[in-house]
This record gives sequence, C-alpha cells and structure tokens, in this order.
Amino acid sequence: MNSRVPHFVLMGLGFWCSSCDIFNTREPENPVQPSSTYLPPTEPAIVFSNMVNSFREVNSLNYVKSFSDSSTSGRNFVFEPTSQAQGQYGVFFSWSRQSEQQYFDKIKSELQTSSLPSLVLNFLSQSVGADSAQFEATYQLAVPHTRASVSQSAVGRAQFYLKKDSFQNWVILRWVDLANQPGDFTWSNFKGEFGQ
Repeated sequence: MNSRVPHFVLMGLGFWCSSCDIFNTREPENPVQPSSTYLPPTEPAIVFSNMVNSFREVNSLNYVKSFSDSSTSGRNFVFEPTSQAQGQYGVFFSWSRQSEQQYFDKIKSELQTSSLPSLVLNFLSQSVGADSAQFEATYQLAVPHTRASVSQSAVGRAQFYLKKDSFQNWVILRWVDLANQPGDFTWSNFKGEFGQ
C-alpha cells in the first residue's frame, strides 16, 4: 500500500493555506474598561473631585474609596442623616461604608437608559490640618432613576470630616447631612430610599 500523499493534494493544501489568513496574526482588541478619572487623594480636595467623578462615571468602586475603612484608617466611616430621614428610614441604624456602596449600586441599577447622575458641591468653609480636615458644602445631586414615587434631585448641606489613612490618602471619616429647609428632599433621602 502506497502511503505517499498524491502531489495534487499537497498543492491544493498549499494553495488553500496561502489564500486564507488562518496563520496570520490579527490586531489585538482593546480591553473593555469602564472610564475612570480616579486620582489618589493626596489632598483633601481630591476626595471631593473623585466623588463628583464617580457619579458622572457611575462608578461605585471609586465612590466608596472616598470613605474611611477601619483596616487602613483605624476607624469606621460614620454617616449622620438629617433628623427627618433618621426618623423615616430604619436603614440608618446600621449605616456603614458598605451601605454607601450598596445604595450607589442600587441607584446604578435603576437609572434611566442613557442618563447619568450629576453632583455639584459648593464649598462654604474649610479647615485643613496636617492629618485632619473639615469641609462644609451645599450640594445638588441629580439622579435620573426610574422610580416614579421618588424625587430625582436632592439639595442640602453637608459637613465632611476627613483624615489621612495609613497610605497617607485622605478619606471621609464622618459625614453630617443637613437640610436647607424643612421638607427638602436631601441626600439622606436618596440613601434611605435606595439603601433598603
């Protein structure tokens, strides 16, 4: 039995392989990555820039980096809601850094198609020391979500207390939320509605 491959078969294979690009390399595709403008918060003001950008980019991981973590700063983050929200939402009895990420992710999952939230902070005062800082700001938060019974915008005033963590990055240790007027829908209301 002849085990040799006929000459015309080898020529056909050669022609087929040379006419297709099965052995050619292709350009690699760029990895799909979410847009991020997060900067290491080596100055207190960068914490707030990162917070604003995290809403614009709908990035909960960057958002939660703004808050104190006991493993790197020695103390847990504390949020103090408005007195009205404290009485309205039971979720604030155990609010934590993880709660911040959970409510943010819930908002993200309920955004209107092709709509992004926005945050504007206007600072009223600030005091910065070597390893601690205090800021007070008014805010306007717009969240184009799909819940018909919940306001899409919040206004109020916030007091932020910051400190440096073990990596020398600034983080928010304590956040006190205040209403401008009684009955205003505040950031606390957003957290209460989407944190449940």
